[in-house]
Amino acid sequence: MSSTLHIQRKDHDGALAMIDLEDWKKAVATIEDLRLADGDAQQINPRTHEIVSMPNRGGDVEIWRPDCEDWLRVFWYSPEGYISFPAPEPGVREELHRLSLARSLALKLDAKIYNDEGVETD
Repeated sequence: MSSTLHIQRKDHDGALAMIDLEDWKKAVATIEDLRLADGDAQQINPRTHEIVSMPNRGGDVEIWRPDCEDWLRVFWYSPEGYISFPAPEPGVREELHRLSLARSLALKLDAKIYNDEGVETD
């Protein structure tokens, strides 16, 4: 199973069609449990304990997680015009909620969700 999923738009020939950053921001603004993230994402490398930064290109999005009462960054906008997010683990309720939000976003953007191999997911 793919570890990352992507919200992508394709034209009538099946070629990738860019999702504009402003369209992405407008779609995000319509969903209560989502907000645009501030700053770059940072994570600690578990082996070296170094802080690794991933640049926010203006479209990273956080989801509200009531189970931990915090905002967590889960959607990353690419300048190539698609959005990536971690694939949910089967049966994990919070992760299935994220997939549901991704489906709603894809619908608003006239896009679909694809795995790393470019296969459309359900």
